[in-house]
Amino acid sequence: MVGAWTAAYFRRFPLPTDPREQLMLIANDRAGWTAQAIIFPVCFLFTTLIVGWIAARLPESWPRWLASAATVASGAALLLWLPITANRLNIAAQAAELIRSGAPDVQVPVLINANTFWPHTISVLAGIGLIGAALALAGALPTLGWVVTALAAAAALIGALVWHDWPPFMSYLILLVLAIGLIRAT
Repeated sequence: MVGAWTAAYFRRFPLPTDPREQLMLIANDRAGWTAQAIIFPVCFLFTTLIVGWIAARLPESWPRWLASAATVASGAALLLWLPITANRLNIAAQAAELIRSGAPDVQVPVLINANTFWPHTISVLAGIGLIGAALALAGALPTLGWVVTALAAAAALIGALVWHDWPPFMSYLILLVLAIGLIRAT
């Protein structure tokens, strides 16, 4: 969530749709735009490492297997986000020039590689659901683990079938609830 709020572009609600306005926000906040492009994959990497660390400490049975699958899903989410990061860094480098060129109908490729967004989102939600189930089965978070798993499953269904979109910050909130539960349980 910190990564998204780093860029002025994502602090706007609703997000800008006018191509010129999008470019202006990116060009006038190149540091913030670049920072968010880097923060996201770094956080996905840390999430993968932490989930893997948890997996290694669970009993050798279903909980460990589920947590290992959560680690793989989290790693896949990281890899699926990398093309989006590369695109965002490229936009940062080109935004000022695109504005100077004065093309009024230029389309800002903010969501280029968006074809990796849904697989990324499903991977994130699968990872959250799997680690929730693993922690529930291991007895570490018996109730909260199942609640988090149910929230991740509901999010995937609502996002794909009802909204046809999924705001990533909502995935981060589900993960934050799980993290707070883990911290309180220790």
